[in-house]
Amino acid sequence: KKLKTRPQRPSTPSAARRPRRQASATMAPLARAAAPLLLLAGGALGRVCDEVSEKKVACFDLKSGSRIPQVAMGTWSGSYSDCRSGDYTCAEQHARFAVDNWLHIGGTHIDGANDYRTQVAVGEALRTSGIPREEVFITTKCPGAIGYEATIECADDNLQMLRQFGSKGVQYIDLLLVHFPFTMKPVCRFSREAPECVAPNRPYVPAGKQALQDTWRAMEELKRIGVVKAIGVSDYNITNLQDTLEVATQPIDLHQVEWNPSVHDEAMLDFCKKNGIQLQAWSPLGGSKGSVLSEPAIAKAAKAHGVSVAQVTLRWSLQRGVAVVVGTANPDHAKGDIELFGFQLSDDEMKEISAIQGPMAVHI
Repeated sequence: KKLKTRPQRPSTPSAARRPRRQASATMAPLARAAAPLLLLAGGALGRVCDEVSEKKVACFDLKSGSRIPQVAMGTWSGSYSDCRSGDYTCAEQHARFAVDNWLHIGGTHIDGANDYRTQVAVGEALRTSGIPREEVFITTKCPGAIGYEATIECADDNLQMLRQFGSKGVQYIDLLLVHFPFTMKPVCRFSREAPECVAPNRPYVPAGKQALQDTWRAMEELKRIGVVKAIGVSDYNITNLQDTLEVATQPIDLHQVEWNPSVHDEAMLDFCKKNGIQLQAWSPLGGSKGSVLSEPAIAKAAKAHGVSVAQVTLRWSLQRGVAVVVGTANPDHAKGDIELFGFQLSDDEMKEISAIQGPMAVHI
């Protein structure tokens, strides 16, 4: 049921991965969890993370009872270094190819977001892949703590862009995240170069506690209805998480943050573990502090195991219990990104790679 032919490359293939991204476990469900109201199209509980698919990509358990593939293919436009800023056509072409190729080589998890401006291309790739819906795990995001009604509408928009309305009715989103704990200024949604959006100004407005909580209530309602299976957040600090947990009747299944050998918030990881929240890494090869692929500790481990420095870096996160989102339209890089389960880093290698960060402030 996989793609019969190799996907067509975009006209300007991305020759190198871009390891930078802009800032933007228990199985027990909570006692108050309710069964979804809708009989979703297809009716299956899902074959992602079954015995067959886990031979290719292992999965983590989420607190609500869902399971998530440990490696996702991201579709952020900044992953495609040969697309100039603002060239959305180029970004869509690359995202389409990246998803086509990922599914072709056995990947099962696609990560998207409203803000990436690539979701229509992702939806087309999913629609034409020939792969049954239950064999793909889809993560997407709503653009911030936008409140109750806007979050409901966001889910509807996402389902449409991802081609999840069809002849059998409405399908579902496997994992929906609140993308960040703030809201974007209206003009900054369309032009990050506008005066209101550049330093010393900021393109966003921090969300208050009430907005965070109202947004979370909408996430829970979407899960109750059945159009979303699991819910989570992204780029929250610990205070944001605590404010959300105050009103949560459903688990915060996952928290997506910058995480790599040069930026790894151990206090955040500890908090998430204590609260049954799965941590997931964006920019797992290096983000705000630049790429880590030239670090000697990583190069040494790569040579010892006969793998690439990127594979060692991604494997380090997985062994810390952190899922990863990769991003590339390069087929060779994608192939390496999915082949992470044939080797194991030693305790000493893990410690040496973790030490790349040095001291780090705690985000509260």
